[in-house]
Amino acid sequence: MQFSPILATLLLAVTSPALVLYHSQLILAQAPTPTAEERLTEAIMLNNQGEGIVYKDLVGLADLQAGLELFQQSLAIFKQYGAKAGEANSLVNIGYVYLRKGEYPKALDFLQSALDIRRKLRDKENEWIPLSYIAEVYLNLGDYQKAIDFYQPALKVLQELKAANPQGYNYTTSETILLADIGSVYFRTGKYSPALEFYQQSLTIQKAKGDKSGTAQTLNNIGVVYLNLGNYAQALDSYQQGLKNLQECCSTFYGTQAAIFNNISGAYFSLGQYQKSLEFAEKSTNIYKKLGTGEYKSTDEQAIKLLYNALGQNAQALQQVTNRANVGDAFGKDSFQFQGAALNLNNIGQIYFSLGKYDEALKLYQQALEIYKQNNYKLGLAVALNNIGRVYQNLGNYNQALEYNQQALANYREVGDRTGEGVTISNLGQVYQKQNQYDQALGLYQQAVAIHREVEDKISEAATLKFLGDVLAAQNQPPLAIAFYKQSVNLTETIRQSLRGVPTDVQKSYTETVSERYRRLADLLLQQNRPAEAQQVLDLLKIQEVSDYIGNRGASTPKVTNRNTQRGSTATLAVTPEKLPLKPQEEQISQKYSAIQDKAIALGKELTTLRKIPPQTRTATQEKRLAELVKLEQSTNAEFNKFIKSPSVVALVQQLSATSGQENLNLRQLNSLRDNLRQLNQKAVLLYPLVLDDRLELVIVSADAPPIHRTVPVKAAELNQTINEFREAILVPYKNSKTPANKLYNWLIKPIENDLKQAEAKTIIYAPDGKLRYVPLAALYDGQNWLVQKFVINNITSASLTKLVNQPPTPSNALAAAFTKGEYTVAVGQRQEMFSGLEFAKAEVENVAKILPGSKVILDKDFNPNATIPQMNDYKIVHLATHGKLVNGSPEDSFIVFGDGEHATLRDIENWSLSNVDLVVLSACQTGLGEKSANGQEILGLGYQIQLAGAKATMASLWAVSDGGTQALMNEFYAALKAGKVTKSEALQKAQIALLTGKNSEFNHPYYWSAFILIGNGL
Repeated sequence: MQFSPILATLLLAVTSPALVLYHSQLILAQAPTPTAEERLTEAIMLNNQGEGIVYKDLVGLADLQAGLELFQQSLAIFKQYGAKAGEANSLVNIGYVYLRKGEYPKALDFLQSALDIRRKLRDKENEWIPLSYIAEVYLNLGDYQKAIDFYQPALKVLQELKAANPQGYNYTTSETILLADIGSVYFRTGKYSPALEFYQQSLTIQKAKGDKSGTAQTLNNIGVVYLNLGNYAQALDSYQQGLKNLQECCSTFYGTQAAIFNNISGAYFSLGQYQKSLEFAEKSTNIYKKLGTGEYKSTDEQAIKLLYNALGQNAQALQQVTNRANVGDAFGKDSFQFQGAALNLNNIGQIYFSLGKYDEALKLYQQALEIYKQNNYKLGLAVALNNIGRVYQNLGNYNQALEYNQQALANYREVGDRTGEGVTISNLGQVYQKQNQYDQALGLYQQAVAIHREVEDKISEAATLKFLGDVLAAQNQPPLAIAFYKQSVNLTETIRQSLRGVPTDVQKSYTETVSERYRRLADLLLQQNRPAEAQQVLDLLKIQEVSDYIGNRGASTPKVTNRNTQRGSTATLAVTPEKLPLKPQEEQISQKYSAIQDKAIALGKELTTLRKIPPQTRTATQEKRLAELVKLEQSTNAEFNKFIKSPSVVALVQQLSATSGQENLNLRQLNSLRDNLRQLNQKAVLLYPLVLDDRLELVIVSADAPPIHRTVPVKAAELNQTINEFREAILVPYKNSKTPANKLYNWLIKPIENDLKQAEAKTIIYAPDGKLRYVPLAALYDGQNWLVQKFVINNITSASLTKLVNQPPTPSNALAAAFTKGEYTVAVGQRQEMFSGLEFAKAEVENVAKILPGSKVILDKDFNPNATIPQMNDYKIVHLATHGKLVNGSPEDSFIVFGDGEHATLRDIENWSLSNVDLVVLSACQTGLGEKSANGQEILGLGYQIQLAGAKATMASLWAVSDGGTQALMNEFYAALKAGKVTKSEALQKAQIALLTGKNSEFNHPYYWSAFILIGNGL
């Protein structure tokens, strides 16, 4: 925190010569000559002169030294004449200089002396100044609790002064600074709720004052907090409000704009919207280039100060790493430019890295590294070196990866950043793991986990526990690997449920995706013949995948109410499933491991405390203890191998191996699921396929038997190729799709034919995986019949998100809307698409209205968002005969077109209110397999978003069917529903069989009847 020159002048006005003489009258009585008065006046002038040099923006080290010499001269004079108030002033100023120079022990000595004097003088008016500076010293030392302990009384004193004299000295400005400083401390300790509270208090004051520039800064900081809470929408809104305030008051505050652009880029990166992220990062780049060349210049000192603050750190003692938005104060000559430019380069590099464009990422990281080197900014060096190491690791250049990570580690240790140290040690473990040097990897992971736990870095801990599991699995120790995978998944669930699962810079430093943890655990459980546990993992996987796709909507509350068989009762959609239970032996292994880690954490805390003491001030005893702790911490590398080979752990592993396949866990979720299947009374089974690189696993859950799994020896590449062939054949009405449909049947259904027969199954509740989401299960072919002729098919997102026990009454009316004429261009992201009215859509919706009395038809211009969306919840069925596009990518890329050319994205749908709706029908949707990375998450996302809005089920087409075929199928579907005594899934089956076997051979091909799938509760 830096106070303005005006503040310093006011402080001196309080310590006027008359006041000083009052405190030194005894000495003056002994020497009543003008010399003493002149000397005191000289001291005041020296103080004023020093403050004019030091308390300004863009102050350099030379300025600080010049000011220090003047303050030391004034202090000597004040002491000579016993002028205590003046002495306190000089002591504060000297402490401030040492604070800015990063010489914190000296700063503390002078500031504490000043505080003692002001308290003895009962100088409440100025007591808060040294209190706040002492707090800042502790902040820079990383002792956040002590910082709070001094900030809080400083704020209290200031607020008391303000209350006693509201029209007096401008306390309000200083109050907003202190509120922001306290918010910054809480932010750095990960206490986001109190951080938000203090920033919002500061914002309220700034808005009341009409301080738009300060408001912009605080809105930026609030946006950063929201980002770390996972509330992306609120973060982006805060950033946009900040930009708006800048435009209204100070459009030439270019550095602030660049900083906020950087933050917006980071938010879009976290959402996986790399194109938008790059767009804002490039805006920031352009500003920094112009600042660097001098084309852009700030307007005044206030503008420069805001540029500092927007970037958020003290150049002499930065505590935050780059690669994510920062909050707090900034200081140092040109620091806003070099920090901002390097941050911008890192952000863009991160985007390219995530896109697999490693050469481009490497160039940008190296540019950032050079900037940090030029400015001797150790923490920035550590971040850039770490990023470069990750690139080399992904390129398979392990020697260079080790070299850069080791350099990063040295810098993190030098600045005392334990979080960065833990991440880097884990990165080193990955490099050794990739070279099959498992013992070294295990030791490093053990050390990293201890540090993650010490600093409460749960995101990194979850990732490193997964890496531990990977190594143990590679060493053929599956029971131990499962135990650590479970810890990783459970910690991941905790993070997600507490709204802290934000992809921050630390999380992004790992190359694996979060969902990989679930897949790897399910894979290993199935290898060990533990299908009941695997089923629960697969269910969590579906939720994690949809969470990854939609994004963690931390602030939103599901509006879903699912009716039970008793009319009027409600149940909230279960979006926070239970964590995975541990077997007793796994629980004991976890406890023993935690005991080892507790010792390592205690060592780490002591080591961190000693490292915070500047080397030049450490005693010989402290240096000796520091060396001992470093050796002890390094020796923990070998502890893990001792742990897994210890007799007690070996015995527990043997017990786990002996009971493999004898699942005696009390899986409450599984038992509840089986009860639901039983209550359905429809002979239904749940089918979970899991696509793995080397095989396909099928997990089946029925009402009256333990879960089972069947392994199918087909590689993912062959399976995906067959899916492509199936889609190519089925999308052309005259092509024969039976060959690929039969291959898929042989992999997905034939291995479980006997199991389905024993369960007397009539309904398959299907939770497809990966590219299987692009395949309608109904269109699989056994050589004689299509699967739809044997089973009712009902797709779900996951069992935990679908309430299967309720059976809604037959819907009685529909809101039927259609886009029938006109042409519109829809702009989505970077693309534009033309859509024309659907010729048969008018007849389609009119037929729906004829079949279901009480229905309403809306066409074309009347079918617009403002008129249509508010009416939806008044009907049991919402039927939209219009274009829809489900595209692999982000939710903003998939959309539904309205009759007036407007469109709603999947993101928009979550704000609809559909709690009274039983079924949403989208009769002209299409999906595509265009990208290799496509995995059908957009289909999963569609079902989830409509379910989240409150509707029980969704029926949508996987490809655009001819108008005539869609109309024919819809006529049959609604006729079956009206006849009653059938579920939505059964009505769809009847409609599909009617087209398949109908006299009108035009619609016999699966292109016409199999496109539609039902997602959610169609039972």
